[in-house]
Amino acid sequence: MKPYFITSTGTNIGKTYLTKLIIDRCRDLKLSINAIKPIISGFDINNYKDSDTGLILRALNKKNIDEVSPWRFKTPISPDAAAKIENTSIDFFELRDFCEKKIKENIINNSYFLIEGVGGTMVPINDKYTVFDLIKSLNIPIILVIGSYLGSISHTLNVLENIKNSDIKLDSIVISQSENDDVGENLTVSSLSQYTQDVPIYFINRNEENNNHIIDQILKL
Repeated sequence: MKPYFITSTGTNIGKTYLTKLIIDRCRDLKLSINAIKPIISGFDINNYKDSDTGLILRALNKKNIDEVSPWRFKTPISPDAAAKIENTSIDFFELRDFCEKKIKENIINNSYFLIEGVGGTMVPINDKYTVFDLIKSLNIPIILVIGSYLGSISHTLNVLENIKNSDIKLDSIVISQSENDDVGENLTVSSLSQYTQDVPIYFINRNEENNNHIIDQILKL
């Protein structure tokens, strides 16, 4: 069992969908699992149950919002800009320490542990740091969620170039089927696999009720 950072090439690609699938599968198998999404924007406390944080809480059967998403902002824009609107900012080192504490707790408990990022890898956290800086500082394996839409390959290769120039371990790539401009699994995998070498690529079909076999492969069960 190990921690994973679930990140993406952009927003609304499928990070939370994958996070929930992993949580549900681990709970079905009676495997210990925990997850956080430290930063969320576009958060409405009066309608939070359908938010990313709410979906994660429900999957974990938890109710403490602060335990999953301590940094919450109302405006649905990048965290740095959303924080400025609320006359505050995110302390990168406080965020890093929060994540590291959670990682250590779940290692002790021998749990799978997921950290879901906000938006894509280069989303600004504050005036100086991005999500990618957080990933590098935590030094845990990435699960990169991408879409199957037209243009996804270019966006993915930009992220892979950043990863290649760092010491980050890319554990796997998960293609979350896009609702719009979907070019399909075969074309996406065929094009992308030319550049990913030994990194496993998985495809999640949003129209399938059961993706457990894919989740088992991602978690190496």
